[in-house]
Amino acid sequence: MTATANISIEQCVALKLMVDIRLYDSGDGAQPVLNLPAALADGLARLQPGGVIVFRENLASTSQVRELTDELRACISPELLIGIDQEGGRVTRLPRGQCTSFSGNMALAACPEGDRISLARDMAVAQGEELRALGINCNFVPSLDVNSNPANPVIHVRAFSDDPALVAELGAAVTAGIQSVGVAASLKHFPGHGDTSQDSHTGLPRVDRTCAQAQAMDLAPFASVIDTTTPAMVMTAHIQYPALDNSVLLGTDIVRPATLSRTILTDVLRYKLGFAGVVITDAMDMRAISAILTPQAAVLEAFRAGVDIALMPMLLRDAQSLAAMFTLVDDIAAAVRSGELDERELRESAERVLALRHAYPIAPHSAEPAVIGSASHRKLEQRIAASSITLLQGDGVLGPEVGAVHLLLPGDSTARALAAALQAANPDLAISWQSLENFDLDAERRQLAACDAYVVGVSEPAISAVVAGGAEDLPNLPDLQSATVVKALLAGAQDKQRIVAMLYSPYRAAEFFGCADSILATYGGAAEGFGGAPGPAYVALAKVLAGEAVAPGTLPVTL
Repeated sequence: MTATANISIEQCVALKLMVDIRLYDSGDGAQPVLNLPAALADGLARLQPGGVIVFRENLASTSQVRELTDELRACISPELLIGIDQEGGRVTRLPRGQCTSFSGNMALAACPEGDRISLARDMAVAQGEELRALGINCNFVPSLDVNSNPANPVIHVRAFSDDPALVAELGAAVTAGIQSVGVAASLKHFPGHGDTSQDSHTGLPRVDRTCAQAQAMDLAPFASVIDTTTPAMVMTAHIQYPALDNSVLLGTDIVRPATLSRTILTDVLRYKLGFAGVVITDAMDMRAISAILTPQAAVLEAFRAGVDIALMPMLLRDAQSLAAMFTLVDDIAAAVRSGELDERELRESAERVLALRHAYPIAPHSAEPAVIGSASHRKLEQRIAASSITLLQGDGVLGPEVGAVHLLLPGDSTARALAAALQAANPDLAISWQSLENFDLDAERRQLAACDAYVVGVSEPAISAVVAGGAEDLPNLPDLQSATVVKALLAGAQDKQRIVAMLYSPYRAAEFFGCADSILATYGGAAEGFGGAPGPAYVALAKVLAGEAVAPGTLPVTL
């Protein structure tokens, strides 16, 4: 007898959903869900979804997270999948002041060749240990996107490299590492989001490679990691890839996105690459999907394509949307009964979800686990940050004649972080700072006149919705980019030593070659580190600027 033989079609459908509970309105306005409101708890208990994804809004402190994950499992199932996007670097959901955050993928790829594989695995083990201690058994890592398009607005430093072999090597290390400590990994974004120039949170990107190019670049890392490890999950990409499937959605001229393509998800991923685990979609509320199909139609198309879990099939924010989620389940179940969706495939898919849940169990918590933010994890975090600092031009060191330094950073918090880290590295320096967040040109000119060196941090590209959390954040995203202003200020400070730090993506570094003495890449611009200390990339950068350390990193992409 199969695992789903005695459960209803509706229960099978619900098992194939992973819902988000970022916010919930119990009648007084939407509030972050830090513990389950009674109405939401009742609805989840009745719905019985296969999983829940948590976001920064749900994660205020380590003790609160542990209580919430215990509450979710008590409410839904002891074997519930609780997922998170804890990539490190720009995409970090856990509270940075209380957990070890780690630099992102491109920082790992920038580490010296002899160390980066072991560092990637060690990072994944540490990351998995902390997630598991918090009750989270599913992390949507690693990204196997080959970032071959420098203008990619959503991947960039979330990718390891533009070299598919290096992406595969590091992706395998992360997958093996995190799964070795009982947290499911998810390769993403299949079949490869690295050559897009549009963010799938805002529209439907398209990749126009040939089939041969697809095999060599985008598919190669997935094929390699599936062949060399046993990844628990693969996450789909909301992208059009005509070389792999040029069919269109019924009644439209829209090329079928990979998330909704049976050719890509079943014929290529399952049959050709031999993936036997769980296929999960990227968030279905992203505009690449939600702008062209209703939630019910999108989920039905995804299930037909071979998807096992629809992630965030619709916003779940209040009693009305909770009722809509039950309607969605009923509608998909009706499609099964009418023959629109194959019941045997539905049940086989639900069984894969049950098997995944059974393979990654987490017991209820007892004492506060010492592993979260442990000294060994923080030492590893700092080692990765220090090992990845890359010198792109000049020597990166403040000259011996420098007594006063002025800093210009994207935000107040980043400026404070670098100022604190630099003061710790060289207490004799006089340090002033300003940010583009509250920029005053006259004040900047006065501070420049009084300094010996000018250090500018550049944060590229602009913040994507994935950094903030989801598609509903798009109208509120800040834009602290002002390369034109920065270059003009650098050009006007030719009598100063000028150093530019590319805080995230290094791709636009060449724009500053003519107006800086030195350029460094750090790959991580998060201001806050453990315990409120400056972020590890700022500590590492400050030590290089102060001459206490060299910049040993190697650029992992082509500028």
